[in-house]
Amino acid sequence: MTDIRKLWKVWAQANGLYTLWANMNDVNPYLLFVLYALDKQENMTQKKICDCTSLTKQTVNSVIRTLKNEGYITLLPGCEDRREKQVVVTEKGIAYSEEILTPLYELEQRVFNIMGNDRVQQMTDAITLFNLVFQKEMESQPK
Repeated sequence: MTDIRKLWKVWAQANGLYTLWANMNDVNPYLLFVLYALDKQENMTQKKICDCTSLTKQTVNSVIRTLKNEGYITLLPGCEDRREKQVVVTEKGIAYSEEILTPLYELEQRVFNIMGNDRVQQMTDAITLFNLVFQKEMESQPK
């Protein structure tokens, strides 16, 4: 198997594990990914959530609508473009998000503790480098 296929297999497996965790905890995976993107972030818009999660605009819009209807978020005019709405988590939303994300963060921390700081840092550095080089190479390709 080529290196890129190994990367894809590992990447897909990681995404699958987060989806499995969501399902095991009775959480919609798309909702989980949106809450994860919103957690402790400022100036988040639906477009930024799409970029961060790789979810479609329609999927993010559906999750945002649900969160808004439940009183977990409010939408304000965007900082850069007033037509684009800034997503702001309410106090009720913070509590809801913490209820869902805290067990996941605790699981991630246990995994990181088992892996060790050096391996976690190497993994983070390698993925960051891959993303930077990939983006640069994409941008340098003729359209």
